[in-house]
Amino acid sequence: MPRVQTSPMQGTRGRVNSALGSRESSPMRTVLDESKTWFLHRLSYEEELRITLIEGKRGNESQDIQIGDVVIRDAYPIEISPTSKLVLIRFSQYVAWQVVNESFTIFDDYEQRDDTGFLQILEKSKYLDYVNGSHGWYVEVLGKGKHYRIWTENDVIDVITCVEPIIEPIRHLTSI
Repeated sequence: MPRVQTSPMQGTRGRVNSALGSRESSPMRTVLDESKTWFLHRLSYEEELRITLIEGKRGNESQDIQIGDVVIRDAYPIEISPTSKLVLIRFSQYVAWQVVNESFTIFDDYEQRDDTGFLQILEKSKYLDYVNGSHGWYVEVLGKGKHYRIWTENDVIDVITCVEPIIEPIRHLTSI
């Protein structure tokens, strides 16, 4: 079924400037923000956590979508095309990570996060609290952890790490 294009950050609260650790409107900008949306293409974890995202683009032909008794007219599907970009996000020293179906993700007033991009830093979250409470001795070995969240169309990826991720464009789909 085609997806209706929406922003993954609609309805979220609070912006956190990761460099300063203070609440203000400076978002964490990355190459991910140059596109409208992303899909999870591949995830692997040999020696490091590697997340490959593929760009979603608006389809060429509109379609009517029926959800229950409601019909949404002239909706454009989000598709992967031969010109879709690929981006690799690498976490060299992760402590914990999880992937959650985007449809089952809820927003929480407890969280303090930059909510303006596809890669977010959460200064405060229940997931970070859980990892620190259950596996907190990592702080003595690696240092204080940060919670990064990656939004895609179908998946939300949470990563607790002590090292900033490396984000690099790979190439277009046609060159694979």
